[in-house]
Amino acid sequence: MFRFQYSVTTKASRKLAWDIFSDWKRWNEFANIYGDVSWREGRPWEAGSRLEIEVLEPVKTVVSHVITNCQPAHKVGWIDHSLGVVLAQWVSFEEHPRKGTRVHTWGDIVHSGVKIAGRTAEQVITSFTEMWYENFRSACEFRGGVGEWARGAGGA
Repeated sequence: MFRFQYSVTTKASRKLAWDIFSDWKRWNEFANIYGDVSWREGRPWEAGSRLEIEVLEPVKTVVSHVITNCQPAHKVGWIDHSLGVVLAQWVSFEEHPRKGTRVHTWGDIVHSGVKIAGRTAEQVITSFTEMWYENFRSACEFRGGVGEWARGAGGA
């Protein structure tokens, strides 16, 4: 098993950070690797719901993303299955007065050692996580207000 973790801090409120994070239809703004992303079972972000994520890079695959726990704007957990890799991941949203929100993710990868496009699953997931969350933070900083996000302001 391999544990990874990553944190970003944004000036956005916890609610805004959650609103941007949970808008899965805009995830390509954070990593332009997705094909079809859709909820296949249950209501979005409810425990037991299933999100299928088509990934186009570095290899084409479908990730089955099952929500295990969700407390909107506080924390969310899921289990992913794809390419023989199982990943359990959590994301927490911690608001700090006058400083913004710290978004922290951590997870465990089971079946370590699987190769994906010549790299280990650990390398792919670690570098992807860093890129995704840095771009997510940029989107939070850019939007800066719920009104701009709701109107669909430009890309990150």
